[in-house]
Amino acid sequence: MKDVVEKMRPLFYPRSVAIVGASDSPTKFGFWRLKCLLDFDYKGAVYPVNPRLAGKEVLGLKCYGSVLDIPDEVDLAYMDVDARTALNVLRECGKKGVKAAVIFAGGFSEVGDEGKKMEDELRAIARETGMVIVGPNCIGVTNLYAGLCTFALDLKRLGLRPPRPGKISLIAQSGTLAQNFLLLSTVRGFYSSKIVSTGNEAVTTLTEVLEYLIEDPDTRVIAMYVEAVRNGKKFIELCKSTTKPLVALKAGRSEAGKSAARSHTAAIAGSADVWNAVCRQAGIIQANSFEELYELSMALASPLRPKGNRVAIVSVMGGAAVIASDACEEQGLRVPRLTEESVKRLREILPPVASVTNPVDITGSIIRDVNMFREALEVVCQDPCIDMVIAMPPAVRVPLLMSISRAVVDASRRYGKPIVMAWALPFDVNVQEFKEVTRILSEGEVPYCYMPEKAAKMLSALLTQAMLEKRKAKGS
Repeated sequence: MKDVVEKMRPLFYPRSVAIVGASDSPTKFGFWRLKCLLDFDYKGAVYPVNPRLAGKEVLGLKCYGSVLDIPDEVDLAYMDVDARTALNVLRECGKKGVKAAVIFAGGFSEVGDEGKKMEDELRAIARETGMVIVGPNCIGVTNLYAGLCTFALDLKRLGLRPPRPGKISLIAQSGTLAQNFLLLSTVRGFYSSKIVSTGNEAVTTLTEVLEYLIEDPDTRVIAMYVEAVRNGKKFIELCKSTTKPLVALKAGRSEAGKSAARSHTAAIAGSADVWNAVCRQAGIIQANSFEELYELSMALASPLRPKGNRVAIVSVMGGAAVIASDACEEQGLRVPRLTEESVKRLREILPPVASVTNPVDITGSIIRDVNMFREALEVVCQDPCIDMVIAMPPAVRVPLLMSISRAVVDASRRYGKPIVMAWALPFDVNVQEFKEVTRILSEGEVPYCYMPEKAAKMLSALLTQAMLEKRKAKGS
């Protein structure tokens, strides 16, 4: 694996980047790709390349007519040009000694025989030069630890540039979903580490990127959007070799999905039954939607693991507590009665109208005394019958959420039991205090979600991962 790490280093930690097809026009992808890289404060050298603009400045940088004209070494070349031009530029990169390249253009194997021939040429160049080539038909690579992002997004204007790197890495056989994962992680606060859009995988495959991320110290969770796996045996071996959480969303499960995958990246999607068997054998936790892929990754990014399947529910909403109970049971989790000692302590803390068994329903009394939530949380976290907790605060009075969020983070750290915070307040509420709530939780590594059904699925994933880690540890 060390060979893969060294080979991939110029892709993830390039000392210099050439943007081939860079543009001075805000209507072009080449403009926004260059601007995104600069907005991320990438510290290496950046070289715009465009023969039409040779000698001029693009976003304050001298533009070159060809990669061969760049006076210094180039580690990574990003090609924002058409398919045939990309091949010609790739040959120039080989002469220049460029170590890694990303090809944005479509029009390769996904469009037919002519495109397949061009991919054959691409592979031949890779063999001759040893260059790491990602794509074609992809959007590139993001590494927040290196300030590297070649997505064509105006993140600075949108206010969606991640303030710091995180621990979740994504491999996606879709460029748009790769971008969306970065945006979602920024909004939700559990930030990304590395994101790779692999596209057609003419040279570098999902499996090879997986091998790199398994060794990457800045990746705690590996998420995958998969249309097809091209080296199934190696893929399974790698998955079985690591205790890092692996979460995957498999597309192409239906006949319509398989057809769409073929036209998207020329991928041949296998049957759902085969994929399910692969996940069981390899220790992959499956997501059923893109948002769930992120939320399960968020939960698994927490360093805490439950010792069993027993869940306590602390809520101020009776109906939501009932939904949470049903959802836990459907996920194979238990909602046991608390010990008599815990029940006695809760009766002393909470008003007579509160429910003190499990779920613990504090009711709307919390509005008068927010400490009741904190004290009730303390009791259930200390209960020997409880392994993990769903905390459901009120959906009103955002300042209350801030106080409760701090209490949840504190309890999770002190008692070492996973807690998922679930509320009935949508994430698009434009209130600064609400953004502060998500910051408190993300910095405290406490996952959160909208509505309790998702919380139950997140706790189930944590339990599954805990069992996988024990199984793999015994097998090693």
